[in-house]
Amino acid sequence: MHNRTKLLILSVITLVSIIFYLGWGLGVGWQFAVNLRLKTVAAILVAGVAVGISTLVFHCIVNNRVVTPQALGLDKLYELSKTLIIYFFGASTLLSMNFVMDYVISLGLMLGFALLLYSFIFKKVAEQNIYFLLLVGLICATLFDSMTTFLQVLLDPDEFQIAAYAGFASFNIVKIEIVILALITVVPILIYALKNHNQLDVMALGREHALNLGLDYDKTSRTLLILVVLALASATALAGPMMFLGLLVLNITLELFKTHRHHILLVGIILVSILSLIVGQFVVLHILNNKTTLSVIINFVGGVYFFWILLKENKKWQLS
Repeated sequence: MHNRTKLLILSVITLVSIIFYLGWGLGVGWQFAVNLRLKTVAAILVAGVAVGISTLVFHCIVNNRVVTPQALGLDKLYELSKTLIIYFFGASTLLSMNFVMDYVISLGLMLGFALLLYSFIFKKVAEQNIYFLLLVGLICATLFDSMTTFLQVLLDPDEFQIAAYAGFASFNIVKIEIVILALITVVPILIYALKNHNQLDVMALGREHALNLGLDYDKTSRTLLILVVLALASATALAGPMMFLGLLVLNITLELFKTHRHHILLVGIILVSILSLIVGQFVVLHILNNKTTLSVIINFVGGVYFFWILLKENKKWQLS
């Protein structure tokens, strides 16, 4: 089947899923319910675009299907920043903080950490040492997670609940102002990625091939890393941390679309991201009646898929 046909089918499935989510189980006050669900869908669309762009562009830099931006601990840093604000200034400060200030602080912290990681790690890591990069990312993620847990234990029960809630992905309460800010951030990144998809094609070939083809690899990778962090920060601000979402949508997209053309892959991974979030939110809202969170669903499915990838690759190594 041609890739454009697959994109068309995937677009139809995503659109039907959105309509199904909006119209399922509407009662007497259906206008109120639809209004709330429209806000959720808007947040999911923006978050899906952000996750898709950040994951695929990062894949171009590291050229590995297992290492995603979430694996480097960037979203764990988001959770830690919320806990630090509550620990030092109180939950009332976080709750009363201006949404623009909250968004800018989260984005600035993640961007600063990513640039430090690029300066000390990225430039020194060749393709054969990609596992060292993964190890550093997992160490950072574990460190941030441990610091968050330690600080949350020191909080009183009420503030602990607020800090814990900040670490779970949820589209149940959507602030339209955050959606607008994320949209303003993500749209230029999407335009840049679509406009420069040929650069992404070259970057995916690896450092040596990209340099031989005349691409300034270091400058381009630094620019792309900044875009990755901005997109991921926008998605995290909307939905909270979801560690395995990037790995899940990236591998599904690469399995569906057997191509190296990133203008196809970019549209494909965005559709897969939106579809994954819509289906996950539908399960949380209509099947589980909000007894769990979206991050639990995503991390469970993504974790199972991650182990399946490891087992599949292990069999290939044994056969070879």
